[in-house]
Amino acid sequence: MKQVIIVAKSDNNVIGSGGELPWSLPADLAFFRQQIEGCYLLSGRRSYESEQGKEIFLGKDFVLITHQKGYRAKGGKIAHSIEAGIAMAQKDGAQRLCILGGAEIYRQTINTVDELVVTEVHATLEGDAFFPAIDSTIWQEAQREDHQKDADNPYDYSFVWYQRRDGVNG
Repeated sequence: MKQVIIVAKSDNNVIGSGGELPWSLPADLAFFRQQIEGCYLLSGRRSYESEQGKEIFLGKDFVLITHQKGYRAKGGKIAHSIEAGIAMAQKDGAQRLCILGGAEIYRQTINTVDELVVTEVHATLEGDAFFPAIDSTIWQEAQREDHQKDADNPYDYSFVWYQRRDGVNG
């Protein structure tokens, strides 16, 4: 099972503010939806409960990571550790596991996954949730698409794919 982190982050690694994205980029939302198509999703509870989460998880196979005993997620499974969540996805026959955050989930998985798919929002923004630094001894950029801001997207942004360097195991 291929494990992929999918994230949008600002130049200063902000991924959230008050439980929501600190920007609106329709192009990134479309890109994100394309990237998670056919994926089994793994996410933290707060990401699931966010405004975006209401739509993202609808009709998808997913597992949520939470420490809350007795928590229920409509249409999804619950695990109390990332390892247990990954095992559930494998048992369900997932071919591609897309890890959607939040910050702590990213921190615990960034050096064990197979690929990173990152939207770089070219701005320095305020926030309270951060993506960990991408270690260039582990990750190498494989592809990049740069885009200019426009009437709908108020920031320059890039879609960047990172592959694990040869010989570096998670």
